[in-house]
Amino acid sequence: MMDFLQFFCSGLLNGLVYALLGLGLVLIFRASEAFNFAVGEFLVVGAFLFYFFYFNWGLPLLIALPLGLGAAGVFGGIVERSVIKPLMGRPHLSMTIITLGLSNILAGGLQATVGSNPYNFSVSLPDLTLDLGPLIFPSTNVWAGILSLAFFTMILLFLYKTRWGLVIQATSESQPKALCFGINAQSVLLLVWAIAAACIGASGIVISNLGALSSQISVVGLRAIPVVLIGGLDSIAGALVGGLIVGIAESLTGAYLEPAGLIGFKEVVPYFVLLIALFIRPYGLLGRVRIERV
Repeated sequence: MMDFLQFFCSGLLNGLVYALLGLGLVLIFRASEAFNFAVGEFLVVGAFLFYFFYFNWGLPLLIALPLGLGAAGVFGGIVERSVIKPLMGRPHLSMTIITLGLSNILAGGLQATVGSNPYNFSVSLPDLTLDLGPLIFPSTNVWAGILSLAFFTMILLFLYKTRWGLVIQATSESQPKALCFGINAQSVLLLVWAIAAACIGASGIVISNLGALSSQISVVGLRAIPVVLIGGLDSIAGALVGGLIVGIAESLTGAYLEPAGLIGFKEVVPYFVLLIALFIRPYGLLGRVRIERV
């Protein structure tokens, strides 16, 4: 029973990281109904921007972190202005397809600039190792959960407690209605992409601190796909629920099924869970059912 509890809680900590990653996709989809398939590359870019300020320049963490996230937000804004804005007014599928090409371009650029070799990534944080007798949680994992939850909460507070957050919500509900009330939908979309890029960059920093930073960790971005589809593409709470489900499923699979001979099933189980969830709720567990009249 203690072993199960150990793996279950470890899955929860990992799930919080996945939830933060999925939140970036949900924000973009709610605002533009486009799916950002370049999420893995955004993750790597955000982590390297922080690496530049913290490790190369040697800035204190409390300065390097907001600078790195701010730079990630600027990167997201540049992508929106140069790639997404020209597609405004066209079918939403066009925006989704363009992110596939963007993913390949960014992947090639990262390979050419930073290569594929790992970079040492160890942020100086107080030791929060939890030793609860039979249950042990390393400090890096505890910090991953804490930071992910903190970033997630900050985004929620911004969306629901600030004027700009309410403007984003209004635009996400209906762009035509928002325009009728004098809201500049283009500016809102720019802000959403900037916030989403910073959110994804924050998850990249947390993930890199669990091991090492390299362009290869972009594959972790693929975890965001089952996370948001399980929870619901338009549901912020769904990103949290989907992230926790994927994290727990991965942890328990690695603990019980892979030692039994199902080697590599840990990489597949999120999509297996996704398939089951979509059979039950095609729009995701917390996604809104949309009725379209023909």
